[in-house]
Amino acid sequence: MKIKFAIVSDNTNQPSYYCQNNKFFEINDDRDVTHEDLAYSGFWNYPALFDGYFINLNQMRRKTDTYPDEKFELIFAAIERDVKYLDKLKILYPDAVIVGLYKENWNQDNNIRNYVIEHTDGFVVPYGSFDYYEMYNLNRPKRPYVVHHPVNHKLHQKDFKTKKVDKIFNYQNNWSAGRGGNKNIEILEKSGIEIKHKTSGRMPWGGLQPFTEDWVECKYMLSTDESLPGGVQSTLCAVHGTIMIGSNSDGQRNLFPELVGTEVEDLTSKIEKLKSSPSYRNKIREYAFNKFLEKYSFTAVKKQIIDLYKDIKENIDE
Repeated sequence: MKIKFAIVSDNTNQPSYYCQNNKFFEINDDRDVTHEDLAYSGFWNYPALFDGYFINLNQMRRKTDTYPDEKFELIFAAIERDVKYLDKLKILYPDAVIVGLYKENWNQDNNIRNYVIEHTDGFVVPYGSFDYYEMYNLNRPKRPYVVHHPVNHKLHQKDFKTKKVDKIFNYQNNWSAGRGGNKNIEILEKSGIEIKHKTSGRMPWGGLQPFTEDWVECKYMLSTDESLPGGVQSTLCAVHGTIMIGSNSDGQRNLFPELVGTEVEDLTSKIEKLKSSPSYRNKIREYAFNKFLEKYSFTAVKKQIIDLYKDIKENIDE
């Protein structure tokens, strides 16, 4: 099923772009930006599923700014700073199904989030293992949906080496506000495995490509991040056959459920089991990749969006 699709946001500096055949082009000058991190990043891949658009609403402030002249059927609206954009979208694209979309929580304003929840046809979060609305004390949408961040695993596997060595990558998610664990070093030192630290800039968005090159050779990765939201790194580990150990994130709970956690003794014990049993390692990797295909692959997420669209249209038509 083909849908005229767009995602929009007022909470980013990313220039607007459109997608054609898994290539990304900036709207203003048609510059090909496929080589940048967009093609690898989950949230930014939504438009690629339907040859759709991303519109940066902050770039549409002047009267002379032109929104895409398209008859969008479905818009995911990550409006998190100014609700006026939602009203404008409804005027510009009156026939579109508009669904609220979570993008960030570090600067969340509950009044704005609740307005979007209440004035859209549904609301999307990428997490299904916990109650997002209860966690942040938000109103409950009339139609809540879970649509995971899509990852182009074929592109990842083509562009990054995957031969594994017996190393464990120290993933400390301290670059993201309010996140990160402080137990990594103690666990790593007990593991008896050669430790690999990052050599690129901020991780991973200091460039996702050089950051991936830092860890992709490692057989294991360790995180003690206690936060429930998140888990993109677990999805990438599943794609590349690296075993993610620890963390409480939604992605980890979906892909590596036997290895969830942040306590030193518990994770040390899990590492010992992984070291001693090749068959157990293979079981963990196979489960993670199969679950990735089921939940995060382009095919899976495209179906999630199509099912969402059909469900809303059927309810509206009634």
